[in-house]
Amino acid sequence: MKKETRKTLLALAVLAAAAAVLLVVYRTLTPKGTAGDKTITVQVVHKDGSTKDFTLKTAEAYLGPAMVEGNVVVNDQGAYGLYIRTADGETADEGTQEWWKVTKGGERVDTGADTTPIADGDRFELTLTVGYDG
Repeated sequence: MKKETRKTLLALAVLAAAAAVLLVVYRTLTPKGTAGDKTITVQVVHKDGSTKDFTLKTAEAYLGPAMVEGNVVVNDQGAYGLYIRTADGETADEGTQEWWKVTKGGERVDTGADTTPIADGDRFELTLTVGYDG
């Protein structure tokens, strides 16, 4: 085997091992939801500043399915799970960079709706936001 071929195979093996380690770390550190009865609140903040609170009684473990089940958002599945395009009947206009920002107690949520775990008493906000840097 040529020296260059061995180096390439070694580099691919190291890359595969690194990917496997990262996958294990990701699965270990990703927040886990638990099924079981719980009540959460989701406040929808519309473009005009008006708000509507939804009290959801659910057995779901994650926010996305609970919001779909509670008719807060339209079930619009994308390549990465639930894509929140419409909440409480208001649809974000992607042409003007509108999108629904998810926060929990006013703090940014760094997971997608389908991977955001929920617990009894949690309060989330869906705010129609303009500008993708927002």
